[in-house]
Amino acid sequence: MVKKHVQSILNVGTDVVMDFPANTLSLRKWLLGIASEAHASHQLIYLNLSDEQCLRHIAQRRIEQPERAAFDTEEVFTQVTKFFEAPEASEGLNIVEFRGEE
Repeated sequence: MVKKHVQSILNVGTDVVMDFPANTLSLRKWLLGIASEAHASHQLIYLNLSDEQCLRHIAQRRIEQPERAAFDTEEVFTQVTKFFEAPEASEGLNIVEFRGEE
């Protein structure tokens, strides 16, 4: 359902920003397929941060957005990052990489 809706928007020439996790090769393949089938250009924004940097951001977010505190935890971060696969150019993606500074 999401795929067809996004492709319809792309087909009329409107840009779409998808805030979807693309943590694994299979998820990125699905997102790339949406753009490819609609003959649309794409970018994958890759935040190349260390675990320590991510945990600092999560801690700050818990302060700024206390309603997220139950989900934004080190335990959830650790569980989710077990499945992370860094994107690679060989996947055919237009990767825009941002590196964090320590």
